[in-house]
Amino acid sequence: MLENILLAIIQAGTEFLPVSSSGHLVLVSNLISEPNLYFFITLHVASLFAVIIFTRNELAHLFRFEGEYAKWWLYLLIGIIPAAVAGVFFKDFIEEAFSSLLFVGVSFFVTGFVLYMTKFHKKAPTGLNVEKSLLIGLVQALALLPGISRSGITISTALMAGVEKEKAIKFSFLLFIPLSIGALILNYVSGNGAIEGEGFYLSISLILSFIVCLLMSLVFLN
Repeated sequence: MLENILLAIIQAGTEFLPVSSSGHLVLVSNLISEPNLYFFITLHVASLFAVIIFTRNELAHLFRFEGEYAKWWLYLLIGIIPAAVAGVFFKDFIEEAFSSLLFVGVSFFVTGFVLYMTKFHKKAPTGLNVEKSLLIGLVQALALLPGISRSGITISTALMAGVEKEKAIKFSFLLFIPLSIGALILNYVSGNGAIEGEGFYLSISLILSFIVCLLMSLVFLN
């Protein structure tokens, strides 16, 4: 139980930071137990609810098809396709990557390099379009690998492509919603692995993760 709670706090504490929550989960779980991808993905349910709360205004605009958000349906669809394809066709490779500390270390370096490069790219903001959405979606597919920060690499790519900072952040986390739902469905359907600490202990982990996620979003993204 204590191991699951610790992992829940780590996942939630890093979800809204550009440091790869999955990478940190792999590092810590290798020290205290063994990586359980099934449990990691389940923890993202807590992040999902926190992200929905964080993007509630944008979601309201989307479902009302208001203004530019009417186009965002197309952008989100284009943005999610690369990760969906990668998740289905490279599922085994992604799962194997979660057991490699070397792979995670290299991925951390890649994330840090992309974040650093944003310092030197000063492109005038021009908003979202189909091409930028596809580009953001392609780099999000890379973030299925542990150590690649999904939020860090997608927001950085959006900024370097000329998307305004606030829109880049919101679009990145809106993309997280279908991605996390898809990953959850795929793993539950495949029955890949078991979750240690089912029932009460798992519920405690999810609730704690949700609370920490929500607090982190309020501190770092508002």
